[in-house]
Amino acid sequence: MLSAVGVTGGYGDLRVLWGVDVAVRPGRTTVVLGRNGAGKTSLLCAVAGLLPTVSQGTVTLDGKDLGGVPAHRRVRAGLALVQENKRVFHARTVEENLLLGGYALGGLGLRSTARRAALEQAYQRFPILAERRRAPAGSLSGGQQQMLAIGQALMPGPKLLMLDEPSAGLAPAIVDEVLTMVAALRDEGLSILLVEQRVENALAIADDVVVMENGRVVTSGPKAGFDDGAVIREVYLGRSGERLTTDNR
Repeated sequence: MLSAVGVTGGYGDLRVLWGVDVAVRPGRTTVVLGRNGAGKTSLLCAVAGLLPTVSQGTVTLDGKDLGGVPAHRRVRAGLALVQENKRVFHARTVEENLLLGGYALGGLGLRSTARRAALEQAYQRFPILAERRRAPAGSLSGGQQQMLAIGQALMPGPKLLMLDEPSAGLAPAIVDEVLTMVAALRDEGLSILLVEQRVENALAIADDVVVMENGRVVTSGPKAGFDDGAVIREVYLGRSGERLTTDNR
């Protein structure tokens, strides 16, 4: 579904990705792991067309070359990105947020049959959003805002969903709920590229794993090769044994 080959780029003169190769197969979840500064968020931005500079490499989605394609047209091509920190429009209602996510279906209203169907599907997936549809997004809990952000990204019917730290700032019980939902989307046939700081939770729903360090992929493969806990110790634990936090840039 997704193939990123030799992606090199960064922020102006600051290079943060060095020849990165990542693939997501149809209907599977690829999890990207790495320490602070590994380049995980920058990789998602490069795929989404949001990284300021991409000097080398190719990105293809379902066989379509996305080189030079702006971010909004990548959405129309079937790519969706849920950025970190539950980025929703707090002053807008839940339903207005969802409709904004469906803009690629042709505007903001409900005249479109496709948009109405997408909205109904969002409410079926996330019943709490249906209950709170008239409430300002800013009044939702953190977990509900994350569900809204994901629902918003799903409105155009993407082929590939990219998630950047969907568990950030959530209580453990809510983390399990959100990641269970991500696994359910994969089971529906959606391809997923996931950056997640909670390694144990991420591995539980992963099909394939990519480990990054200093803007490079250091190892990758099926999840079975990472189930012994080595990734947790080597990637997320420093020499002192203290758990590292994630910054991703």
